[in-house]
Amino acid sequence: TYNSIYEINSANEAMLRHRAEHDPLTGIINRGTFDQLRQVLKTKPCPIALLIIDVDKFKLVNDGYGHEMGDKVLKKVAKLLETSFRSTDYPARIGGDEFAVLIETPMEPQEMKRRLERFLEEISGILPDQKTSCSIGAYQFVFPKQVKRILTETDELLYQAKENGRACYVMGTCAEG
Repeated sequence: TYNSIYEINSANEAMLRHRAEHDPLTGIINRGTFDQLRQVLKTKPCPIALLIIDVDKFKLVNDGYGHEMGDKVLKKVAKLLETSFRSTDYPARIGGDEFAVLIETPMEPQEMKRRLERFLEEISGILPDQKTSCSIGAYQFVFPKQVKRILTETDELLYQAKENGRACYVMGTCAEG
């Protein structure tokens, strides 16, 4: 009986931990867990890369197709982030239609470009009569020290991608972080 109770309690704890760390709609890590990871990686003397991804004109998806279709788009973005990047990378949903990927061991720029282009290509076919797109800011930091700056710099690249017409990415690199 004791072993059965212990197993049930362990399973319940694991379920509660998963719920606390993951987004309920998409199943990927949530903003709180993402922020904790950024803080942990700040203490490591290794390069990191950060992507911030925004679903372009998401309000039009919800207004034109309904929230059920909006949810499908968000789930598809999350799934594509999981399959477009490595199992050691951390895709997260950090806001309504905003996602991020924290990459602890950055890849070569050409590899990053290939993955981003494939992601943008695959995301386009979700809606039946309209192209779905995302804008992406991608930044690699060689020595990340200022966690807030990492987010700010990457966010600026995201807005450059939006200004460039959306459905694209803008990459940058910083040696000091």
